[in-house]
Amino acid sequence: MNNNSRDKIIEIALLLSLKNGFDRVSIKKIQEESGLAAGSIYYHFKDKNEILECMVNEYIIDNYDEFKETIRNLDCSFMEKIKFISIYKTTSFNKKQIQSNSLTMPQFNHKDYFILLMSIYHQYDEVRHMFHDMHLDLYDFYHELIQEAIEKKEIRDDVDIDTLNIFIQTFLIGYLSLWRNYPNLQIEKIIDANIQMVWESIKR
Repeated sequence: MNNNSRDKIIEIALLLSLKNGFDRVSIKKIQEESGLAAGSIYYHFKDKNEILECMVNEYIIDNYDEFKETIRNLDCSFMEKIKFISIYKTTSFNKKQIQSNSLTMPQFNHKDYFILLMSIYHQYDEVRHMFHDMHLDLYDFYHELIQEAIEKKEIRDDVDIDTLNIFIQTFLIGYLSLWRNYPNLQIEKIIDANIQMVWESIKR
């Protein structure tokens, strides 16, 4: 058995989850969509929960690892990075691109993706620690960005880093909820309004 089959199983599980929610994804449905025998699925995974753990790790946790590397490589100001982060979170995915050509599968939709993240977090205790660890890591990452901006004199040096970190992360989580819940509100307007508020609180 090769890793292509394993990757395909995880990918199909993600796509089915985007369409129906992970709780409605069955091994049988994964088998039907992937064209793999049940034995192939159980060769790689002992049960559905193990598929979930791998799906979270490869399509969520790894996504943030690539995200951080992308931000670190940007040659721009702190506020440009924050705006880039805001746009990135609603337009980009990770290097693990969706390969399935099944006509029954939906197009990738970021709103569905964020709804799926929330549902997995709330419904599956066994993977919740992965989200906690990811957000603790992100907290350290944003702390690093703020410290760098202070050292470069891009923002006020009397800014409390922890307070600003909380403020920025609250905005980055909250604007996604606003985007999901108000379909007629343009994402660009939401981002620009929040970016302006951040800048007003830290500009020199």
